[in-house]
Parts: sequence; C-alpha cells; structure tokens
Amino acid sequence: MRGTFLFFILGAAALTLSSFAQAQFKNHADICISGTGKFDLDVSFCSLAIKSGQHSQLNQATLFSHRGRARLELGDHHGAVQDFAAALELNPGSAMAHNERGRAYHKTGNNARAVDAYTKAIELFPHYGAAFRNRGTAKIFQGKLQDALADLDTAIASVNYDPASRILRGITHYLSGNFDAAIPDLSAAMELGYPYPEAVLWIYLAERRLGRDGKVTLRDNADDLVGADWPRPLIKAYLGETTAQAALEAAKHENSAIQRRRKTQAYFYLGQLALLNNDIVNARKKFDKIIGLGFFDAIEYAGAMLELGRQAH
Repeated sequence: MRGTFLFFILGAAALTLSSFAQAQFKNHADICISGTGKFDLDVSFCSLAIKSGQHSQLNQATLFSHRGRARLELGDHHGAVQDFAAALELNPGSAMAHNERGRAYHKTGNNARAVDAYTKAIELFPHYGAAFRNRGTAKIFQGKLQDALADLDTAIASVNYDPASRILRGITHYLSGNFDAAIPDLSAAMELGYPYPEAVLWIYLAERRLGRDGKVTLRDNADDLVGADWPRPLIKAYLGETTAQAALEAAKHENSAIQRRRKTQAYFYLGQLALLNNDIVNARKKFDKIIGLGFFDAIEYAGAMLELGRQAH
C-alpha cells in the first residue's frame, strides 16, 4: 500500500512538472507571437518555443515566421531568410512568410526575388494590402514606377487607413515627374499623423518643381514636426538658415546604422536641391555618395539610382 501511495505521489509530481513544462512552452510561444517590444528578446522566446517540440507543424511555422521578423528588425537578414524558408517548408501556404521573406530580400537589395515573394503572398491572399505595398516599394527600386503606382493604388484601395502607402505613392508620383499628384498624397499622410518627417522635404521639392517658392509651406509643415531633431538640419539648409556642409555634419550619430541612414538622406535631399539650382555636377557627386553608402532599402537610395540613370542618358 505504501509503495502504491509513493508511486502515486511520484507520478503526480511528474505529471505536475510535465504540465508546468508544457505551460512554459506555451508561454514562450505566446510571447514569441505577441512580441515583447525588444527584438532580441523576441528571438530568444521564439527559439525556446521552437526547440520545445511541443507545437504542431503549422504553429511551428508561425513561430519561425515571427522569429524571422524579429531577426529582420535586428539586421540579421541571412538568419531571417533562413527562418522564413523553414516556415514555408512547414507551411507553404503562409502568405505572411512569403511577404516577410520578400522584405528580407528587399533589405539586401535583391528586389527581383522580393517581387517574386510578394507575388506569391498575393496569390495566396489576393487582398493582402501590405504585400501590395511592399511589392510596389520593390518596383520603385527596380525603376518600374508605373507598375509601382498600380500596386500602391491597390494597397490604398484595400486598406482604409494606410498612410505608408500614401507616402510611397506620393514619392513615386514625384519620381515620375507628376509633381501635382505627389503633394496631396504626402500631405494626406502628414494629416493622418504618419511619422515620416521627410515628407515636408518632398512637398517642398514638388512645389519648387511646379514653379512655386515653397518656403512658406515648408516652414508651416516644419512647425508641426514635434520633437523631430532630424531632418531639421536639412530643412534649415532648404530655408537658407544653414549650409549644406553643416547639414551633412549634423547627420553624424553614435549609432552607425542611424548615421548611415541620415547621410543617405542628407546626400539625396542636398542633391535634389543642387538639381533645382541646375548644379548637375554637384548633384551627381551627392547621388554617387549614396550608392557608396549601400543603404539598400532607403527610398532615397532608389531615388538616387533613378537620378543617376536619367543623367546617364
């Protein structure tokens, strides 16, 4: 009797530990999917959940997709691509994994493969607004501006609130030379409170291209940028309140990735300003600097490539 009772106690303890372990694995998965707000932690929780072996094939695919997302945000593009490949091996019908793999390809400058991945996501989920927006973005980088506009139109039509697509469509109109159409999209995104302070510079450039002064609008728009330390130096350069060189110096930052992004932007917008002043040689030098920085997923990188292509012809 005593042995039976001891066996019962030990069995109950083992069952309790097993239940506790399963609860832990479930918690790791829940945290992985909901996110912690810190991408390195997300990678850790997703890894624990994946290694547990406690999840179905479809759930395992979801965990790989979420870990891939976190790795992508951390700049681990290779690791992200591997995770999305693993997710798609487990669940080839995951539109999200195809879309996210497209983003990983885009960030490394491989826009042809990105377009293929987004297209697969759209084939699986024809109303996938984000995939249309992402494919439109990749097409901008390919220089296929009319195709990009078609995708961005679809993205905007499929989602009532999509200021990101409005920004991208406005920029695409600008790069296409349709400056009148650029301003309403960029202004609408600003009115919706979308955090893209560089919109004020695109609006100024479009107004200048239309033969307007643009400085009054730029000052008014700049006043609405609460707490934006960047691109304020560029705005001051546009208003003639500081020099182009001072604006470039202001792009320096202790974080190398932030500095590279800011320098990419500084060279682009100062290059655009040089074009407005018919200083083609200076503009080309600045666009060449952008290519050397290699910030492949910055919209200013795409803009510089287009400008250099035009000047070559």
